[in-house]
Amino acid sequence: MSAVLSIPNARRFSTGSRNDNPREWTPFAWEDPLHGPQCKGEVAVIRPEGTSGSLASGLWRTGHHIAGCEADGSCDIHYSAPLGDETMVILEGSALITETATGKTHRIGAGTILSHPKHVDLHWQIDGPFLKKFWVIWDSPQAATREDHLYVANISDEPAVWTPFQWNEPGHGMQTCGEIHCIRATGSTGTYMCGLWRTGVGIVGCAADGTAVARYSAPAGDETSFILEGRAHVVNEETGEEFDLKAGDIACFPSGTPVRWTSTSRYLKKFWVITQENAPRS
Repeated sequence: MSAVLSIPNARRFSTGSRNDNPREWTPFAWEDPLHGPQCKGEVAVIRPEGTSGSLASGLWRTGHHIAGCEADGSCDIHYSAPLGDETMVILEGSALITETATGKTHRIGAGTILSHPKHVDLHWQIDGPFLKKFWVIWDSPQAATREDHLYVANISDEPAVWTPFQWNEPGHGMQTCGEIHCIRATGSTGTYMCGLWRTGVGIVGCAADGTAVARYSAPAGDETSFILEGRAHVVNEETGEEFDLKAGDIACFPSGTPVRWTSTSRYLKKFWVITQENAPRS
């Protein structure tokens, strides 16, 4: 990483990795309005906040000798999502999730993407010996759409149709770079979107060798990204920070941060979550 410039109120990145194993994990405790005080699993926070609303992301795990888990590492959890909408990628392990209202079940494992609204009541039956996930929890005072639908996908998904990723970059006008697949276009509160993005050979906005360069300030909202395949070099042009990202890395940056993104491999694929306090414009 390059030297960081001393700039008051500079917007900085938060970074981590799916392989992070902090010396100290914190027991995950919450007050559940349906099930009372709970303490299940352990959490390590990578992103503690965003520029609007309540935004956090990090890692969560269950296993032997971990809070609320059985001796074999399994864990039984009733969770009504009081903290906000949550999107996750299962990194290791497996579980059966039951939607309390309908009885519908989902068998999830490594690679599963699951996104659910605030206040949905779920029963998690986590298999031993352990489970680990990457999560993003979001809440806004601005209501958008009340729903109870769960979105389920996989990091290996290769949809038949991808859409060119276009955005209006302040100071640079309309931009097109890579292709996007949206998994979720709205949330219970504010603006909440998640999906897949890719660059590569033959993809719009990319060079003949598949690499791509873009200036991108996440004008739609704070972005939390998880690199699934490939490599990238990212520069925060406001602070001078530089990061080399690879598969498994997590990169979080505030909306409005002037970023120079370079996909340095022939193919890159990432999972992204974008959040903004205000509801989407109709």
